[in-house]
Amino acid sequence: MTQTARPHVDAGVDTDGYPVPWALEPEHHDWQRAMRDFCADVVAGEAAERSIEGRFDPELVRAVGKLGAFGLLAPERVGGGGADLRTLCLAAEELATVDSSLAVTVHVQAISVALLVHLAADREDLLRELVPSASRGETFISFGLTEPSGGSDAGNITTSARRTGDGWVINGAKQFITNSGTPFSRYVLLFAATGEGRKGRPAVSAFLVPLDAPGVTVGPPYAKLGWRASDTHPLYFDDVHVSGDALLGTEGRAYREALQFLTWARIPIAAMSVGVARGCLTDTMRFVKDRQSFGAPLGGYQAVAFQTADIAAMAGMARVMTYDAAWKYDRGLPIEHEAAVAKLMASEAANKAAYTATQLQGGYGFIQETAATRHYQDARILTIGEGTSEVQRLLIARGLGLSV
Repeated sequence: MTQTARPHVDAGVDTDGYPVPWALEPEHHDWQRAMRDFCADVVAGEAAERSIEGRFDPELVRAVGKLGAFGLLAPERVGGGGADLRTLCLAAEELATVDSSLAVTVHVQAISVALLVHLAADREDLLRELVPSASRGETFISFGLTEPSGGSDAGNITTSARRTGDGWVINGAKQFITNSGTPFSRYVLLFAATGEGRKGRPAVSAFLVPLDAPGVTVGPPYAKLGWRASDTHPLYFDDVHVSGDALLGTEGRAYREALQFLTWARIPIAAMSVGVARGCLTDTMRFVKDRQSFGAPLGGYQAVAFQTADIAAMAGMARVMTYDAAWKYDRGLPIEHEAAVAKLMASEAANKAAYTATQLQGGYGFIQETAATRHYQDARILTIGEGTSEVQRLLIARGLGLSV
């Protein structure tokens, strides 16, 4: 009996990925291949050294800038890439397979540029001035929302901005601010209380604040468990005077705008989680094929093979949910539920994959030079940043109609 061959589908992925051809167009596959080649040729070589040393690499940022990755979501008319969310997700995924620090550097800049374009939609002159250099990575714009007393309660904002003459005076502090102390860092999109809102919560406005303005202090870098080669600092504002045009958008409505952005911004974090899981699978496959145990390859033992299969299954599950959410967003469909599910499941899967990968490598999985160990360190933040797993479960439960 002759078996009919199944048609070949070029999904633009290697065997360490899970094809989602329904979600990606030919241009997405081309971009993915370009990013994968870039990661292999430029990023992977010193990823371990950068992480161990906690070294932010300006030359690497300049190389990424030539790809245009930092401005993917900004419109072409103002100097951006004019791409969709799936394109950013592919960049985040591919970068995270080898270097999550670089992935988060790109992610934060890309969403900050997109938020600037949204908040300053009526300021074409400002956008034409800043977006081209921001897209090239020459001008970093950090995202200044989180505060020492905030955490998951992102609306608990005590940083204040009060009117004075024709401008504003800002006082307060921000915490865990990515891309705020690099050689390219120029501005922070700062969220500050500008009055009383509803139910005793502050009315929040957004400001574009130069980081070299008098009264702005960039604190020392954090000593982090993961994302060690990315740049993260606290910021302090002591009677910082800014002009009236530093206000972006409508006064008192910025927190709502930020929440809308944080909803879809969870999807690239899910894509980073996919990348971490894939990176764990790649390193695990290398190890279990090369490692001999009791006279046979380690991967020939069923217990090891099954755990490796679990990593592949987790990476595939996370990838399907992530690109389903991104595909729906790019088509203007509701994604509140999908973004929360993708972020929750992908980030939890990345942590499980990293745990399994390091466990299978034994003592080698405890050495910082190994990729699995780096992924283990980097995975931990994925269930925290852009909304904790607990917040995602809360959002999902509320979407089910539960009164929590």
